[in-house]
Amino acid sequence: MPGLIGSQGVRPGALNMNRVFRALRYRTEQAQYVTYHRPEIFKIDSYGVPTNVGGSDEILIPDLPAIIRPTLTADYQRQKEGNNIIGAARVYTPNITTIKNYANFDQDNNTNFNEIEGWDRLITNYRTVFNIPTSGTTNWATDAGVITSDGESITNTLTGNGYTKYTATSKNVLEADRLRFKIKTNFTLTLTSGTATNISAETLKYTPTSLTIPSGTWLTVDLPFVSGTTTSSIYREGTRYAVTIAGTYDYEKNLNIFQLNYTGYTGVTNTIQLKEVEFYKSVSWHVHSLKDMTDGYIIFNCVRTRGRNDKLRRAYE
Repeated sequence: MPGLIGSQGVRPGALNMNRVFRALRYRTEQAQYVTYHRPEIFKIDSYGVPTNVGGSDEILIPDLPAIIRPTLTADYQRQKEGNNIIGAARVYTPNITTIKNYANFDQDNNTNFNEIEGWDRLITNYRTVFNIPTSGTTNWATDAGVITSDGESITNTLTGNGYTKYTATSKNVLEADRLRFKIKTNFTLTLTSGTATNISAETLKYTPTSLTIPSGTWLTVDLPFVSGTTTSSIYREGTRYAVTIAGTYDYEKNLNIFQLNYTGYTGVTNTIQLKEVEFYKSVSWHVHSLKDMTDGYIIFNCVRTRGRNDKLRRAYE
């Protein structure tokens, strides 16, 4: 659909956003699924000062279709403590009615979401740093099961509870700041933890609270790849499951193992499938203003307020 979205925006007339998205996604990286993020909102006291009491949970939802039209992807500004990377983009999303038809955004499921508002974040994949292959079974292992591949995803046919892991044999993921994968089962699995371990055996551990993976549909998980202790979120059909991230991890030490741990094996033919496992470098576009809203789409003017300088990250480690 060349020329449909030009430098001045969308041409007047009817626009089928889903059709445009599908067409552009095959031809350009401007069409992609982004992760919508809104930080936790805290209650205020009688003086209007924020407290440490949560009023609205963090929202972190992958797979929002969007078309990104950067006007300035990265402008390197010299500042006191290094470079600050700024930029601007115009982001097209489906209309709000369509968005609310997605299970994670449905207000019957997710009462914290109303609409995309100012300074909410749209996280995009700027570059895949390391894509863990699922087109074959090489380097995949399990302690209870048999691993096969259909050329797109790997399947672990379980013989008990345990782990599914990939041995990366020393891969440089220094530039990555997020981890993303899709998981599907044919039974109700409890995902107890996930780990990323470097060649020095330093491990980042992701521990979700009571997260079950229901049968039959792919669940997308998109989490920060950060050292230290913090919390994040996994959303399933509008319900938030808190995730604790903990561990000291030297990013200069190459990745060695990616592993998922689980329970729920029932003693029959239980399978776990994984695909699109990647460590990636992200760009966060913050909603600055609403340019246009129609029956077919919404246009947001977004800004990139800061970005990481990888050469400084390497130097400061």
